[in-house]
Amino acid sequence: MSRDERRERILAAAARVFAASGYDASGMREVATAAGITTPVLYDHFPSKARLYAGLLESEVDSLLAGWDALPQSDTAEELLRGRVAAIFAWMETNERGWRMIFAETPSDPAVAEVHRRGQVRATGQLTKVFAQVPGLALTADLPRDRANEALAEAAKSALNAIATWWWSNRDIPREQVVALTTDLLWRGLGNLIQEDV
Repeated sequence: MSRDERRERILAAAARVFAASGYDASGMREVATAAGITTPVLYDHFPSKARLYAGLLESEVDSLLAGWDALPQSDTAEELLRGRVAAIFAWMETNERGWRMIFAETPSDPAVAEVHRRGQVRATGQLTKVFAQVPGLALTADLPRDRANEALAEAAKSALNAIATWWWSNRDIPREQVVALTTDLLWRGLGNLIQEDV
């Protein structure tokens, strides 16, 4: 087995271990056992649990955000927002590991928490682009539109994060209903701001 092949095997095993136990409860020895290697070999590839987890977390954030630019444009702002919300929750439903890593826990290790924070910043950036496509916001706040887009994106991301965390413990609720609930929450706030004739 080549070094690259072994690395991929380690990452796959680590993903299973972290998904099952979470960051804080998982150990490098457990990852090594799951990968079928010795602990020293694991440390040869990844010098710390934080580095291993951070690499996985960055990969999951990439996966979540990768398809956003390819999503079709919509005729209305509501459809645009609903499409993005639906894409986020569809990704979660098919990627439980990433769902847990991004939304269900924030590791206590400062290095990993920093990777988590950078992922959140990237998500805000993507949502800001969505808000920039919404025409005619009749804002009562005297803010430049780009600053308002960023603030609204941050608020929307916080709501999405909260509902994603809630859904982790309430998976009896079908995804379609979670999408509808989230869109209702976000759209009813936005709906009064939209000037349809602009």
